[in-house]
Amino acid sequence: MTKDIPKSTLDELRRNLDRLKLRAVLTSLDEALEQAATLEQGYVTFLAGLVEKQVLEQAENATKRRMSLAKFPAEKTFDVFDWTFQPSLNIQLVKDLMNLQFISQARPLLLLGKAGTGKTHLSIAYGILAVHAGYSVRFFSASKLLTHLYAALADNTADKVISRLARMDLLIIDDLRHLPTRPEYGSLLFDLIDARHERKSTMLSSNLSVKEWGKVLGAPALTASLVDRLMDRAHIINIKRGKSYRTQGPEAPPEHEQPDCVIDSNEH
Repeated sequence: MTKDIPKSTLDELRRNLDRLKLRAVLTSLDEALEQAATLEQGYVTFLAGLVEKQVLEQAENATKRRMSLAKFPAEKTFDVFDWTFQPSLNIQLVKDLMNLQFISQARPLLLLGKAGTGKTHLSIAYGILAVHAGYSVRFFSASKLLTHLYAALADNTADKVISRLARMDLLIIDDLRHLPTRPEYGSLLFDLIDARHERKSTMLSSNLSVKEWGKVLGAPALTASLVDRLMDRAHIINIKRGKSYRTQGPEAPPEHEQPDCVIDSNEH
């Protein structure tokens, strides 16, 4: 088919495709022309095939950008999640939430349970699903988020940082636990949660009881208001009496080789 098209016309077409940044169309052009000739395709079918390649490439690139923006610490998906390890896990709820309606409904999702029970794996897995579904996602460990917000106070950019994070479709705050606190932490986190309340979905995991959050954030009274917003219409995955993947999982060291007191500060 290409032999029937003047070279000058093809060259101009390629230049225009390059100017329009239609890379997939440009890359596939010659093969598509040959295929169209072999299969005797009509103009619409030929054009539809090229456009589809461009759409698929742009969608793939957009997913890669969202994945990079999310800053997941690791790639953990539901495909490799051990559904049989935690007998207290509400598997039906976990799977129901995989439809991601909690994001479109701007509902919070809380994951509670002791260290090592898989909360971070679940958080990342939901986040990756959301990225592929077209949602903007940002992952933070709770300690890094609080440090990030506190640092923004120094150059008076806290409002901008909170405004930017408030626009994310899904904000994941992982592993709220006992950590060195500052008086400003409670206020900063409250402002962020308040900005997202009923507008965007927030996912938070913690190995602490909700009553202990005030001690961590250094503002018990303000934390009560924060909890009130996080509990509003929230889904809660509570892994009661959960086992630790690190000390009791299939890849854990034999019990006789483990120290008498295992101190777990990192989440699975």
